[in-house]
Order: sequence, then structure tokens, then C-alpha cells
Amino acid sequence: MKKILLLILSIVIASAVAACGESTTATTAATAAETTSTTSSDVTTLDPDSLEANIPADCEGVPIVSGWVPTWCEEFNYEGAVDSTKWRHQNGGGGFGNNELQYYTSRSENAWVDGEKLVITAIKESYLGHQYTSSKIWTQGLKNWKYGKFEMRAKLPGVAGTWPAFWMMPKTDTYGIWPASGEIDIMEHTAFYNAENVVGSLHTSAYNHKIGTQISFSRETPGVTSGFHTYSVTWNEYSFSWYVDSYKYGTHVFNASAVAFGSMTVSAAWPFDQEFYLILNLAMGGAMGGTVDTGFTADTYEIDYVRVYQRDFVTGDARNPFPPTILEAVNAVGTTAYVIWTKASDDKQVRRYNVYVDGTFLKSVSLNVVKLTSLVAGTGVLVEVEAEDYAGNVSAKAALTVTTVPAS
Repeated sequence: MKKILLLILSIVIASAVAACGESTTATTAATAAETTSTTSSDVTTLDPDSLEANIPADCEGVPIVSGWVPTWCEEFNYEGAVDSTKWRHQNGGGGFGNNELQYYTSRSENAWVDGEKLVITAIKESYLGHQYTSSKIWTQGLKNWKYGKFEMRAKLPGVAGTWPAFWMMPKTDTYGIWPASGEIDIMEHTAFYNAENVVGSLHTSAYNHKIGTQISFSRETPGVTSGFHTYSVTWNEYSFSWYVDSYKYGTHVFNASAVAFGSMTVSAAWPFDQEFYLILNLAMGGAMGGTVDTGFTADTYEIDYVRVYQRDFVTGDARNPFPPTILEAVNAVGTTAYVIWTKASDDKQVRRYNVYVDGTFLKSVSLNVVKLTSLVAGTGVLVEVEAEDYAGNVSAKAALTVTTVPAS
């Protein structure tokens, strides 16, 4: 009888142990599955075509801030002449149209990277018919950009007569020679007039310093000649903003009404739909540099880094832009008319507007204005405008019938 009872007890215990093992195994498997699921959901895989997935090695450690992804970086963390894959020297003199006094050279005395920063030195010396030497470098022929954030951290020279600049010029003179194709001044400084003031400007055919109409903003910042500060500009399809140490001190937005009502060409007011290259230089005297201090012997412009950032307007964008609104015909006389509209919006960024006349595609424009030509007075045409973003998504079309009156 005992043997039967022991046998029954053994069977019960074995069954219990087996059940317990199955439960433990199931629980462990479930926990593992949950952990795997949680881990998988926490891992973000970058789109291989995104800007963030393609940050260059030179920009390693440079943070992404407010969506601005570093795409080109010069950290000056080497010694010797400037990196020839990023910069070229412009050598020469002659005043450069501003009565400047320096002769630019590529000598180490005038431009040298010390392992931490680029040092551009202006020196008082007799050199090829000039009283001063200095350096000017640019990315022309190597790298150009259209739109982005352009930033420099630097310490500026402080002796009267020095004129350091961080600026941009067009890759090609698409709209004509200066100032028709534009100039972007990210930072200019002149100790002769105000050693603590920095200036940001734009120059175009309609707005430039030669005729006193340049678009300029300035900011007084104590210590720009004794310490390092950050200078930048953001540039998009229709606006610029200037910053010192992340403080925005100026913004210029394209004004479609000023173009249309002023009957000027769009490029006269805004030639900034083309690629531009970067420039660093230290000039002496001239139109903006002022009178050079009589005791001047040498001074330096020290640049810690130069960086270019861009925003990714393509990755993950599946939404259509909202259509433009409030289309209006302006100066609709004879054979020509301007059509302006309120800018469209998008969850990323509107790239351009596609314009149609009587159902036929006319052209794409990056700004909220188009000039129509070859019209017939008294005969209406249907103008339609759609917004397109960088991912190729398009909005519904907004429409307006335009009829010109006979020219008087």
C-alpha cells in the first residue's frame, strides 16, 4: 500500500515540477519578448539619405541645434597653411573698389593656422607698392551654397583702420556684375568708427551702399576685440537674419509689393536664389575701414571655426503644402502685369511656386511674385499658382483672372 501511495505522490510532485517549469519558461519567454519589443521601439533608425545620417567627419562633435545640421566644418585644428581642399587665397591689391590699402598675400606671416585657430595678420610694411599686407581666403571654386546657416567664431582686431569681414559672393554673375548678382555680409567690423559694433548687410542693384540704399543692421557687443564671439546669418528662400552670440539683431524679408508696385525686376531686389561662396579677409583703411592709426604696426583677426548648417526639408515629409492665398494683380497695364500672393506654408518648407497661365505651365519661382509678359490689353488670362515643397509635394492651385488695361 505504501508503495502505491509513494508512487502516486511521486507522480503528483513530478507533475507539479513540470508545470512550474513550463510556467517559468513561459514567463521568461514573455519577459524576453517584451524586453526585445521595448528595445526595438526605443531604437531610432536614421534614413540613410537624411542630412543627419550624412554629417561629414570634419563636423564630428558639432551639435544639431534647432534642426540645423552641420554639413561643412572648418575647425582649424591643424598647423600650417589653410586647408587647400577648403580654401583658396586671393592675392593682390589695388583697392578692390573701396580704396583699400592692403596687398593680400598667401605668406605665413599673413595667414597661419596654429593648431587651434586661423590667424590673419595685417602688417604695416612696404610690399609691391602697398603700405600694408594681409590675407583673404575664400571657398570660390571649391564649395558653394544656396540657403543655410553660416557661422563663425572669432576675435576681431581692435586698431583703428582694420576692417575684418566674413561674407559671401555669388558663384556666377547670373544677373550681372556687382551689385546686380548680390553680396551677403555676415559680419563686418571697423574699429575706427566703433570698436564694439558689428554690421550685417545685403547689397543688390536696388539696395547697395554706392547709392545709399543698402540693407544693413548693426549690434554693439562689448569685448569683440578682446574675446571670441559667434557671428552668423540664416538665409532661406525669402529672408535673412543676422546673429551675434545667438542674439538676433536684424531680419530682412523679401517684399513682393515693393517689387510689383515699384515695377522693378525681382532680381534687382533679390538675386539670392543662386549659389554663393564664403570669404574671410582683413582689409586696411578704405571706404569702411576709415583712417589707419598712425601708430599701427600689426593686428590680428583670429578665427576659431567656420561652420555651415542646413535643415532637412525632405526626410519624413509626406504632407502637401497649404496653397498660396490672396492673389492680386498689380501694375496690369498693356502687355505686362505682376501677380503677387501671400506666401504658402508647409510642415517643412516651401521650395517654390509653379505658375500656370491658361492651363499651361509658365515657370517656377522661389518668391511670391511673378511678372507676366506678352499679354493683350483687355483680354483676361487665368493665372494659377501652386506651392511645392522640397519633397515634391504640391498644394491645390490658387487662381486669379488677370486683365490688363490699355497703356495710356
